[in-house]
This record gives sequence, C-alpha cells and structure tokens, in this order.
Amino acid sequence: MPFRYILFTLFVCLIWGVNFAVMKIGLMQLDPYLFGLVRFFIVLVILLPWLRVIPGSMFELFILGNLIGGFQFALVFLGMDLTSHVSAMSVVVQMNIPISLILAHFFLKERMSYWRTSGVVVSFIGVIIITLEPEILEEGEAILVILVAVTLYSVGVIVMRKIKAVPVFQTQAWVAFYSVPVFILMTLIFEENQMSQVLNLDMIGISMVLYTSILSTIVGYGGMNFLLRRFPVTLISPFMVSVPVFATFSAIFFLGETLSSKFVFGSVVTLSGLGIIHYRDWQLKRKAKIAAL
Repeated sequence: MPFRYILFTLFVCLIWGVNFAVMKIGLMQLDPYLFGLVRFFIVLVILLPWLRVIPGSMFELFILGNLIGGFQFALVFLGMDLTSHVSAMSVVVQMNIPISLILAHFFLKERMSYWRTSGVVVSFIGVIIITLEPEILEEGEAILVILVAVTLYSVGVIVMRKIKAVPVFQTQAWVAFYSVPVFILMTLIFEENQMSQVLNLDMIGISMVLYTSILSTIVGYGGMNFLLRRFPVTLISPFMVSVPVFATFSAIFFLGETLSSKFVFGSVVTLSGLGIIHYRDWQLKRKAKIAAL
C-alpha cells in the first residue's frame, strides 16, 4: 500500500475520531433529534443529484436508510447527548465490529474461527472493564443506547452486503432521504423550540453541523469507499482501530476529559481484541494470495 494512501486512510480515521467531540459540542446548541435532522438535510441537499431509483435495490435501501440512518443515528445522537465521557463512547461504538461478525455468523453463514471468537470475547471484556469505571457506570443509560445503535448499524451491514453494486454516494443519498422524515417526526414529538435553536446557532455550532455533515459523512464515507475499491478490506480495517484513539485525544483537547487508568486498560483490552480479529483476517488474505500465486 503506497505511503500516500496510508496517510489518506489515517486522515479518514482522524475525521471520524474527531467527529465524536464535534457531535458533543454541536449537541450543546441543538437537541439530539434536531441535530440529526439538520445533519441529514444538509447531506440530502448536497447529494440530491445522486438520488436516483436503483431497480431491484429500493427495498434494501429503504431498510438500510432506516437502520444505519434515521434510527441508528437518532440513538447515537441521544447517547452522545446523555454522556459526559465521549472517549468511552468512542470505544463502545467500535463494538460494531464483533457484533457484525456475530450476526454474519448466524445470518450470512460466515463461520467464526477460534481467532475471531477470541477477539470478540476480548473486545467485550474490554468494554466491560471500561463500563465498570464508577463515573462511566453512572452513565449506563448512555452506554445502553449506544450499544443498541451499534447493533442496528451491524444489522445494516448485513443488509449492505446485499447491495454492493450501488455506488456509495447513491447509497448515502437514499440513507439521507429516508432519515430526514424520521428526524422530523422525532424532533416534533420529543423536542421543542426547534426554530429558535437553529436561528441561535453561533459560528461554532454551524461549524460542528457542517463538519459532521460534510467531512464525516460525505468525505469520510466517500474516502473510505475510494480506499475499499482499491485495497482489500483486510488491509484497510486495521487502521480503524485508530478511530477511538483520535476520538480520545480530541475529547481531551476540546472537551477537557481526563483518563483513568481503568479506562486506559479497558481501551487497550478492547482494541487488542479488535486487533486479533483484524490480524487473523490479514493472515487469511495473505495466505490466499500466496496460494493463488
């Protein structure tokens, strides 16, 4: 993998890592469902030229749009609004990897090896260690909300496997299209004073909304799709372990968070479990390439 692509991959991971602090700062000015509505409305407007009917894939796009769009992000924004430990939530979000593997094992018949199983177990142990931190344990509601969101995303990954042929910007356009009505409904039911909140956004709030809409969604997902079209998943996936690292540093720098030794230990355990999963995938891919040669 050329060095310039390594730098670009780390840049995408940096964008996603910093996005956790960005969401938290943005949620200081907007209610969570209103924040989601503004975010996906901007994405929809930008990607409107890609909003085209895809014959044979519209039902899957409808399911995907609601799973990884409206409902998943509604829970993510709610969880981020409830928590004061952004760094911990960024680690919990990484549980989408082992959860996706478990779901793929049962629904896609992609059998988990002993290596992958051990990586999943280690990852869950790490999250348990993090959540046993007294201050974080008090935010059990936020952790539960984030875990449900992660599970919805993992189910969405299973659906996404069936619509590989749909270009990423078209997929994102339809996700935004189906997400906007969900957030309109939720903000009207559960929140109030939406217009005054939007009109009172300062430059920081506007910047946070634009960051999560344009950089995190369009540049981040578009960039990752660009990389995955050129390199194997097993080569790109290990870089994703850096996302919670960037998220933790951004939470310290922008939000003034402090890290306990238990959090650091739990994070290392979780990332080690994810590393085991990625390493095994890389090994299998390497052996397959050698056998093919």
